[in-house]
Amino acid sequence: MTGSSNQQLLELPEVDTWGLAGKTVFITGAASGIGAATARLAASDGATVVVCDLDEANGKEVAEEIGGSFVALDVTSSDSWKSATEQLQQLDIAILNAGVEFRDPVDFQRTPDDPGTWDLELYERARGVNVDGVALGLHALVPIFDRLGGGSITVTASLAGLIPWSPDPIYSMTKWAAVGLVRAATTSLRRKNIMINAVCPGGVATPMTRVFDGSVPPGMADPLHIATAHLGIATSGYSGRVIKAVAGFPHAAHQFAEVTNTF
Repeated sequence: MTGSSNQQLLELPEVDTWGLAGKTVFITGAASGIGAATARLAASDGATVVVCDLDEANGKEVAEEIGGSFVALDVTSSDSWKSATEQLQQLDIAILNAGVEFRDPVDFQRTPDDPGTWDLELYERARGVNVDGVALGLHALVPIFDRLGGGSITVTASLAGLIPWSPDPIYSMTKWAAVGLVRAATTSLRRKNIMINAVCPGGVATPMTRVFDGSVPPGMADPLHIATAHLGIATSGYSGRVIKAVAGFPHAAHQFAEVTNTF
């Protein structure tokens, strides 16, 4: 990987290859949506892809299609993470992509405005996948990267992790947490030669946004657009960047206000 971690990165360059031949890419939530698109794109560039998901049927189908392997993984369980990673002999890029919304997955009701009426089971589910799934992923994967001499991690966050998303405040909260974890972990991971970045999509045409037929409604991004952001920042050599990936716009780093180091 190349590039100085101290330079400003405004836009990811458009490239024809990310140089993934001979590399191993580990992707969570890879049975559909952004994860599946990233798995296909990485495999097309020569990577060996480990497809991870709870959805065994679709996960195995994606893995077979791209010549990768499927691993059943519940990202909310430390035991499941241990089981899913104990056989990894090579690891170059990990994409922690698994994510869910807080709204009811069956009838997709608007999130209640009154926190006193929130469904706490759905809250635990959203927090477990979107926050614990990233933290437990780092806990399981960083020792492997460290043993192998380094690598790159990207996390699927959301524009809802940069701006308030009132239709689903719990989802917004979990994605702010993911962005914060990525930014705060950058320094310690860089000492281990591990790069970590986040990708913040806007609206994406996936089953999570109730697009099941592969179409891309106006104003929404094709999952492939987000996949190029993941592979682009993962191979850039930069760390601590939060990439906005929005339909119709180039991938660009979010510019945070500067904060003086206080300790």
